[in-house]
Amino acid sequence: MSTPTRERRFTEEVRQELARLPVGTDDEVQAELATLFRLVGSLTVVGGAPADGERIGLGLATGSGAVARRAYALLTHGFGVRPELLVREPGGMQHRARYGVRLTVGAGPVARTLALVDAEGRPVDGLPPGLVGVAAVACARGALLGAGSVSGPGRAPHLEVAARTRLTGEGLAAVLQTLVGEQPAVIGDEQVRVVLKSGAAIADLLAALGATRAFLAYDDGRLRRQLRSDANRLANADAANLRRSIEAGAAQVRAVESAIARVGWDTLDEDLRATALVRLANPAASLAELGSLLDPPVGKSAVHRRLRRLETLGREEHDQAGAPAAARGSSRREDRG
Repeated sequence: MSTPTRERRFTEEVRQELARLPVGTDDEVQAELATLFRLVGSLTVVGGAPADGERIGLGLATGSGAVARRAYALLTHGFGVRPELLVREPGGMQHRARYGVRLTVGAGPVARTLALVDAEGRPVDGLPPGLVGVAAVACARGALLGAGSVSGPGRAPHLEVAARTRLTGEGLAAVLQTLVGEQPAVIGDEQVRVVLKSGAAIADLLAALGATRAFLAYDDGRLRRQLRSDANRLANADAANLRRSIEAGAAQVRAVESAIARVGWDTLDEDLRATALVRLANPAASLAELGSLLDPPVGKSAVHRRLRRLETLGREEHDQAGAPAAARGSSRREDRG
């Protein structure tokens, strides 16, 4: 199954769960419907004169049956109207069913209450003001139901909502920030998207909207992904440290062999000779491990000084007068200092 298919499936699961929540208070109903109609709705002037004298019609189209049923329930319980619930089966170029909600009788008062039009019936851009508290939660719920998508559990965190205008997108971003404490990005001018890429923020939003099952699945996947990332990072760091340790040990073995070839075993003092022996016998050991193998044991700083002295001896010429004696005196002062 491809990644887009997995994401569509998880997004639909989130919508199904949100659609089953109680419709809530009047403020919640209005905030959720106002967002739904701004993102996936349509405002039309209908012909003739409906019974209430209005010529405004409201419509909503979606690929989710759960969203259509939710909009129908919100209109019915919040305004006492009876919209039409429409279904268009797949066919031709349309591979998935499409669902719609259409309201003609009583649409004018609904549109004005939701601030979709002003007093003269002109369309209003942007979200209605004052979306705080439960209204902010309902607004975000409507956005995710209508035009949102969210990455599946265990995937790279990504939540976005498609908005029709920049003003609506900026208003929605401000609402989401009040819920998750993080400013979403508003991308684009013509095709506007409100985007969250923080896994923690997305999990907080799902929990705040009441999508408990989706939150648990998403947060579990997010934590598992983070644990895998941390484990891989630690494994890579350990491998890099081991590689550096092996490379350093190999270089020290070569230096010890070069020092012995130049000055011989007999010219080395006892401390340097013992250090050279343990390094040759344990080429992959750390400095601390080498120090513990010496008799008496010494710290890794002393082992480091001795190996550095052996490296220096390995670079000295055979005919340097007094080099072995200087090496003996220097190493004793360093090891005991």
